[in-house]
Amino acid sequence: MEKTLELIKNFEKRNNLSIAVTFYGDGSGTVSEFWNFEELKEFKTINDLHQFLMNTQYKLADEDGRCLSPVQKV
Repeated sequence: MEKTLELIKNFEKRNNLSIAVTFYGDGSGTVSEFWNFEELKEFKTINDLHQFLMNTQYKLADEDGRCLSPVQKV
């Protein structure tokens, strides 16, 4: 769980974006943008989630560095 929390913090900092992660009993779940509930990812395993958190970079606005909405992968 500590690794997952660290990856979430790094993802949020890198993308200037707050996220909510929902886990289901079978190990699957979803990742959504916290404030407007835009779904970013459905995952089937914790490893799938970790790969998403480590490898996803979204485009940031030039003016203020915020993540664009809707999100756009770089």
